[in-house]
Amino acid sequence: MASKQPIVAIERISDVLNRYPTLVDTLIDASPAFHNLGNPVMRRVQSRLVTVAQAAGIAGLSAAELTRTLNVAAGLTSTGEIDITESGQPTGVAPSLTDASASEAPIVTELDVRAIMARAEEPFKAIMSVASHVPEGAAFRLIASFEPLPLYDVLAKQGFTPRSHEFGDGDWEVVFTRATEGAHQLSTHEDSTGGGDDWPAEISAEVTIDVSELVPPEPMIKILEALEQLEPGRRLQVHHVRRPIHLYERLDEMGYRHKTHDLGPGKVEVLIEKPVGSS
Repeated sequence: MASKQPIVAIERISDVLNRYPTLVDTLIDASPAFHNLGNPVMRRVQSRLVTVAQAAGIAGLSAAELTRTLNVAAGLTSTGEIDITESGQPTGVAPSLTDASASEAPIVTELDVRAIMARAEEPFKAIMSVASHVPEGAAFRLIASFEPLPLYDVLAKQGFTPRSHEFGDGDWEVVFTRATEGAHQLSTHEDSTGGGDDWPAEISAEVTIDVSELVPPEPMIKILEALEQLEPGRRLQVHHVRRPIHLYERLDEMGYRHKTHDLGPGKVEVLIEKPVGSS
């Protein structure tokens, strides 16, 4: 009999529930933040958006704690078939370290706030001070002990776009690039599956939504919910404060065409077309 596949922090909740459907009750019991998973429609949308590690962060749990809880509930043990490290990864399996800061924009400064956070101090003022001195077309690198999701929208209003990567034991590197005033360019993801280069310069959308006032992960949830309701062959226009970089991979996986325009600091439009024949 084949051994069960262990649950790791980097996989999506939807993949976990596909293997172990009964774990939805374990998640709901683990935190009130997972209450919406009891609704089949919300579960189908939200579980595709986040990894186990991201879900743990939303619920105020450590990645290791939630990963261990799920493995135990699935019939695995932290001391038997699987040993979970504090990063939520199985022992001996390290996340690949890729250059999340790959960009033409020069990185003019770096700020590591892990020591500040370890002292239980607030790093916000230091971050904003560094950001204020970054010129247009340049970037700064931030190192933190967790992914600073609320910071994305704050800096987006100043024209910054984040590129994030988790490394080590739950530490995060985020490179914030400041857009050039009046920049108007296509998303770097537009040439992936489905593309969007062959669309006319002026094209209309049947449905428009505005997620500019929402806090992550709410913008992605609202966008995917709108796409669920969209008729095949129709288009959705999204008003956003930043490029939804974590959404592009999902759209590519589902075969959606998408096109992004930067209208200026804190102003982005995303046009998404639902493929004919999709459900």
